Amino acid sequence: MSNLLRQLRQPLFPCKPIRPIIDRSLLHPRFYSTDIESLKKQSDSTETDNSVNATGVIDKNRNEVLLYYSFSSSRNIVKQYLMRLFSAFPFSQKYNEDNLKDKVIKISSPLPSDSKITELVPLLRDSGAFVKFQFPPDETARSFITEVRSNVNKNDAKRLDNFVLKTLNYVWNRSPKVYSVKGIPWIEDLRRFPSAKIGIKYEGNPLTEEELYVLFRRYGLIDDIKIEPTESYVLFHDIRSAICAKHCITGMVLNDGETTIHIKYVPIKKNNYIIDFISNHTKIAIPIILALLATFAVLIFDPIREFFIQYKITHSANSLEHYKQNKWFRLIYIPYKNLVSAISNSYDYIDTQIHEVAGLKSDEDESCNTEAQSIHDLKVENNMFWKERYEKSKQLKLWILENLNSYIIVKGPQGSGKEEFVLDHSLLNDERLSRKILVLECDELSKARSENSLISSTASQLGYFPVFTWTNSISQFVDLGVQGLTGQKSGLSESKETQLKNMFSLATQAIRHICEEDYTKYVRSTEKRNKKLSDEEKIEILRQEDFLSQHPESKPIIVVSKYSRRADIQSNDFIYPLIADWTSGLIQNNIAHVIILTADVGSIQHLNDALPNQVFKYISLSDASMTSSKQYVCDVLKVKDTTTLDTCLEPLGGRMLDLQAFIRRIKSGESPEQAITEMINQAAELITTFFLNNNTSKIENGDNNWNPAQVWLIMKILSNSDEINYAELTKSPLFKSSKETMNTLTTLEKYDLITLKRDKGVLNKISTGRPLFQAAFENIISDLRIWKLYETNYLTELITLEVQKIQKFENELTSIYKIGSKIDGRIDYLTKKIEGSNNKIVSYEKEIVDIASYKAQQKPHSFLGIKF
Repeated sequence: MSNLLRQLRQPLFPCKPIRPIIDRSLLHPRFYSTDIESLKKQSDSTETDNSVNATGVIDKNRNEVLLYYSFSSSRNIVKQYLMRLFSAFPFSQKYNEDNLKDKVIKISSPLPSDSKITELVPLLRDSGAFVKFQFPPDETARSFITEVRSNVNKNDAKRLDNFVLKTLNYVWNRSPKVYSVKGIPWIEDLRRFPSAKIGIKYEGNPLTEEELYVLFRRYGLIDDIKIEPTESYVLFHDIRSAICAKHCITGMVLNDGETTIHIKYVPIKKNNYIIDFISNHTKIAIPIILALLATFAVLIFDPIREFFIQYKITHSANSLEHYKQNKWFRLIYIPYKNLVSAISNSYDYIDTQIHEVAGLKSDEDESCNTEAQSIHDLKVENNMFWKERYEKSKQLKLWILENLNSYIIVKGPQGSGKEEFVLDHSLLNDERLSRKILVLECDELSKARSENSLISSTASQLGYFPVFTWTNSISQFVDLGVQGLTGQKSGLSESKETQLKNMFSLATQAIRHICEEDYTKYVRSTEKRNKKLSDEEKIEILRQEDFLSQHPESKPIIVVSKYSRRADIQSNDFIYPLIADWTSGLIQNNIAHVIILTADVGSIQHLNDALPNQVFKYISLSDASMTSSKQYVCDVLKVKDTTTLDTCLEPLGGRMLDLQAFIRRIKSGESPEQAITEMINQAAELITTFFLNNNTSKIENGDNNWNPAQVWLIMKILSNSDEINYAELTKSPLFKSSKETMNTLTTLEKYDLITLKRDKGVLNKISTGRPLFQAAFENIISDLRIWKLYETNYLTELITLEVQKIQKFENELTSIYKIGSKIDGRIDYLTKKIEGSNNKIVSYEKEIVDIASYKAQQKPHSFLGIKF
């Protein structure tokens, strides 16, 4: 012992001498008793369980030594949490103690014959264990520890007698190490996880920097030592070194009992330069971060979205049939289908047996079979109904296959079956044209009430996935916060118009890649064939533009349905010009065919603006002829006698939707007369509620620019005439302004009340928009009570117009008299105009007074030369 003290007294550096450090584990404990030992002895006197699990302190007798085994580095904080959780299980302690005991014996062998392990305390969190040995009486503690440490090093050297293992061990640092425990270890399970930095508190005199280095250097490399008045800090290069030092030295008594040290882990506070840069340079950092995030999102999500758009176009029609050709799919699908069929057949058999035993017939099965047969008949007869449009269908296919300016516009009134004509009877019937179709329903986009619903609807129609609508709300708050911090907007919050443009732009890329895939297949096939041919026989490979011109089936077909001039929601009006620009880009790049389905003739102006030099191809669909309508209804209802149906079908004309509604009513049990009467009454109620009522004719986008009096005049004329001459209509005071008149008539055409007919692009005739509405007009006007109400309103509106004219003329006369001018001609002109308007007002007021006494046969039939 004197030699150890003499060595420790030798100065390591040319400074003040180091005070002696005494290894308390080699001396009798009664001479250097610490507070923790005294406290434990006092608490042990009345307790039965004084184990390390209960107290956190390991007792040690005179012929025992306490060693700390460190098996590997403990750097992973996740591992530390998991070990803490794992130690809570009841079986974990026994399992770890048994395994660790065998491991300690294995790496420490050969041990002296009289030595044994008397206690083992595993520390799963720190990847180590305290091991208490009883050494032989004829050996000293120092020699026993030296022998154990030498055995551990020799066994580890044998284990690492391989270059690969040695390299891995250098990286992972998994060589076991053994240290003598010099203090009184405190085995705690607090939420304090290892750190490379340890804090040292003293009871008594503190240690100098040199003394701390001598004390802690044996456990590993030290990066820094800091001395403070109340506490010192030692920063190790490795966490494992800090763990070993903490377990071996804490509670150690030094300087003849004058100093006791206590060690704890100190979290290392590292400077995050990135966070410091962001917080100190927000105007620069935040835009950079947002740009990086946007770039990352584009790189990750855009290829995924493009794939789903391509899938939507190429497999939307027959996605399951596409995969049924795959052998692996068939391997799974066929047994599944057979199993489902077997189960289904067994249930049918059991159900049949029950009905046979009961002597009953299943009415439900019979009704289901009848309904299925009716659906089948409807499909068959539906094909018969479209026979008269067969030539137009052939023309549509021919235009696509010609592949020259394939921008096709299909016009027709609402309910004329434009979508069925294009999809079911033209494209899907052709195997070449049905492979790549994308359908856009514009009405679903225009009716979206919020930005998120608009984006979701557009994404659903394009196949744009994934889409994160919730980011719109978050980006607005982020944009507001960034503007408050930096004084400028981040640009993260985009308008819905910009977002839709980005979605359609990505759809353009997907369509271009679809064309490129077919061209790539063509190039590979041609090159493969050319390898087998001589140089003279080789086939020339076409350019992509030439290939697409010769193979129109390689280009997707974009069908834009329900295209209109204005949206139902005014804030969504930008959708139609946006779609026009998008489709025009597809045509100009020669990567798609475009078919526009519209019932609004005014919407073509958007297309003209997008493609001013393009000559569009038109297909006009009108209502079916009465012969086809009667044949269709008779075939579906399986009726041969058409006498009853002739008068009932006449108000319906050839409008497909009305014919189907008529058929459903008859199948529900109504007679033909009841069915047509109810349909006319419903149409009349729709007209009066939507067009003639000032309070309920408000459209959400403000597109309610008609006057009920204008609608009433048009209804009166069309109730007795098939068409109205536009020149005659403008004679009415209600339709004097040509611009306002055109806007009103276009809006009424949009809502299917009327149809505008043009001659060489100039409006010529006005007819009923829906054949059923003409019968509804007659129904409304024939009701004397309704006629009196709206006729009075109509005349009142005319009186209001004349009063406004008189006020205008009077104001001009007043101005003339004020300036004292003598313009006798102008004064006479204004006087006559005032007199004429006054006479009209008198006439209108007389008619209003007489309306109350009018009878049905006394209704006038002409006004201002317009017969009705």
